[in-house]
Amino acid sequence: MSDFALPQPTVATLSPRVLLGAGRGSASFGDLVQARWNATNAIDEETRERHHAKQQELLRRFQAEHGEIIHDYWSEEAPAAVAVTCRPTRFGRGQQLTLHRRTEQLSASKPEFSRLLLRIDRQAVRGSNVLAGMSQRIAISNLYSLTRDVTAYLEADHAIRHGSATNGIPEHDATLAAYDSELKNIAGYVGEAGSRQAQIIYLQGMMRGLLALIVLAPLVALMFKALDVPGIDSTLFVACLVAGSFGAAMSVLMRMSGGRFVVNHEVGREYVTNLGFARPFIGAVFAVLLYFAFQGELLQQVEPPEGPQGQFAFFVASGFVIGFSERFAKEIVRAADQSTATDLDRSAPQPRESR
Repeated sequence: MSDFALPQPTVATLSPRVLLGAGRGSASFGDLVQARWNATNAIDEETRERHHAKQQELLRRFQAEHGEIIHDYWSEEAPAAVAVTCRPTRFGRGQQLTLHRRTEQLSASKPEFSRLLLRIDRQAVRGSNVLAGMSQRIAISNLYSLTRDVTAYLEADHAIRHGSATNGIPEHDATLAAYDSELKNIAGYVGEAGSRQAQIIYLQGMMRGLLALIVLAPLVALMFKALDVPGIDSTLFVACLVAGSFGAAMSVLMRMSGGRFVVNHEVGREYVTNLGFARPFIGAVFAVLLYFAFQGELLQQVEPPEGPQGQFAFFVASGFVIGFSERFAKEIVRAADQSTATDLDRSAPQPRESR
């Protein structure tokens, strides 16, 4: 298996011109491993030089696409290898480590090791796409070391079965159990680090959403003012909108500090970022609902205070509370629904009293 961490385009989406030029601008890890194997096992000097030149060209294209190879292990018994590449992330704010391997010729006759390597692949994808910084470096380094050890074990077994080595190897079941235990420890670390990283990504997305809403709220108020919507106070509207978004953000921060906020990190960085970006807008929508419920006199249980100062303080506090607590928003909707139902009952014709 090669380049498992990077999705490849399907043939159906490629044009004929791209198909004809396939391999000229990119190179897979499997191509690189095969070229190195051909150069190492060439039968004469001329063939070796030709394969070596091809290997260097593939190496250049592979590193241009996937990043520089910083760790590698190349098998001497079969065209198999394990490597880690490092490339800068977008905007150059960090580095992304990716694990590559090609071991199918060594593990073809050992399905239990093939399943183990596939589980390593899944953890490597999680580490490359969710983790960042020191956590990613630790996780990918541990996964590389484990994959290298598994490859070396399979390489030794391959050499014994083909008669090129006579030294024994450790017991099969015990070795597989040790590798499996090590992978479970790495998976536990990746899961915990991924949960922490997902919270950071969610928080970053939420801050962006909060900033976008602060910029957008005055524009919406100006639009209402230009359309001359009756009964809309632009100052109260903007204050209620912003207060609701800050209430939603504060709710998330308090749950994070209390250890009660969990984000599924396996859905990907972009999805978690979008969830965080939408959180202030949810609080703002609830705050707008509260504003129109009071302006439309749908909540007769509570009456806003008189005067501009009292109303401003009331709507800011109420908007913050409803953005902070979704339970309070549900109570507001329920109260407004009951009030509307009561008004409809009163407006309906009443039956005449019988004598």
